[in-house]
Amino acid sequence: MKKLFIYAAVLLLSLSATAQEAYSAYSPYSLFGIGQVESVGDQNTAAMGGIGIGLRDPSLINLLNPAAVTAREENAFMVDFGVKQSNIIFSGADAEGKLARSAKNLFNIDHVVASFPIYKHSAFKVGIMPYSSTGYAFTFHEYKDEVLANLGDVQYFRSGQGGINQLFAGAGVTLFDRLSLGADGIFYIGTIKRSTSTYFNTNENQRTATRTWKVVPRGFSAKLGLQYEQPIGQNLSLTVGATYKIGSTLKGDYSDIASASGGNYTDTTINNSYTVKYSIPQEISAGFTLRKSDSWMFGFDYTRQDWTKSTFDPTPGVNFSTGVAQSFNAGIEYIPNRYDVRYYFRTVTYRLGAYHKTQYIMIDGHQVTTNGITIGLALPVYNRRTSVSFAVDVGETSLAGVKSLTAPGNVRERFVKISMGLNLYDLWFQKVLYN
Repeated sequence: MKKLFIYAAVLLLSLSATAQEAYSAYSPYSLFGIGQVESVGDQNTAAMGGIGIGLRDPSLINLLNPAAVTAREENAFMVDFGVKQSNIIFSGADAEGKLARSAKNLFNIDHVVASFPIYKHSAFKVGIMPYSSTGYAFTFHEYKDEVLANLGDVQYFRSGQGGINQLFAGAGVTLFDRLSLGADGIFYIGTIKRSTSTYFNTNENQRTATRTWKVVPRGFSAKLGLQYEQPIGQNLSLTVGATYKIGSTLKGDYSDIASASGGNYTDTTINNSYTVKYSIPQEISAGFTLRKSDSWMFGFDYTRQDWTKSTFDPTPGVNFSTGVAQSFNAGIEYIPNRYDVRYYFRTVTYRLGAYHKTQYIMIDGHQVTTNGITIGLALPVYNRRTSVSFAVDVGETSLAGVKSLTAPGNVRERFVKISMGLNLYDLWFQKVLYN
């Protein structure tokens, strides 16, 4: 058990360091606001289209609904951590308006969470997972004849990196054997850095110009959840759930530095620092699952978050605004025979799902939209509760209502995301009896 705690602590530090030193995600749409808001959940819920508001499963830690932490054996202790591999192909217009393509592959630690009982029908959890991500890099050359004639070969470079993580701790309790309530306290922490550079490759009289913006946001929030489980037939039960996340304000130290360099010296032309505030709106979610015990389960979730009153730094040359973020998620799981002792693959949990979501980012009045299908499985090991889980997410992100790939601001992202996680399950405080 000491090794589990040490391993979890190392992973927590690694996740924080990864967000600061490498691309946690990569998308041109993360250029705006606080970047792209990540989907909440682990590899188990990701394999079912991202459902979890009405999900109660004693073999996994549900990250979507704080009330689900009580779905467990009374003395169960669990640790879950996951990693994610993202493979993305981009299609869009280049600086001259012609169709261009590129690709990016990423590998990152995704989440770390631990859960353990408090007293009888109550339990506690603590962990860290990403909230938003920023990652992009554009390089292009000037193509206008009048600029080329006066300045020669001019190259532009734009990049962004970082993100916001959410550290959370929460507890839940079950009342009257069917109603579960829970709450998570959330602390947002991260760093977002954006920069732009202009290189004059053939003109020795011009110096390289660089400008960097960096913000280190911090803030608190809370998420409340409930679930109610109702038997509706032999071995059949319906669970309904809902969550409410309180809106919050992220405050951060903001720096704006510009410099010109050439030869062996660099001049700082701008050096400003001040405090900024970013508003994260409240979020509501509702969902249900219909389960036949130890056999199959179907679920559906809906989530809504209104960003229209949130304001962020403007992006020169792009008509960026904020909208209402929504997601619709559906998923199923099937277990042929959880307790089969002869055929291992009958004890495997098979999962399938689909989702549709609109992000808060809008460009020229068109909202960034993502559609995807998911598939996965959980391989039980040791005590059947410990498992190695896999999920594959295949989907596409683009501007809703914009069909042309060369339309200004439209970038189509086709992706395959593969996540893998290990859910470690153990029982505490067992009294061993001897004859």
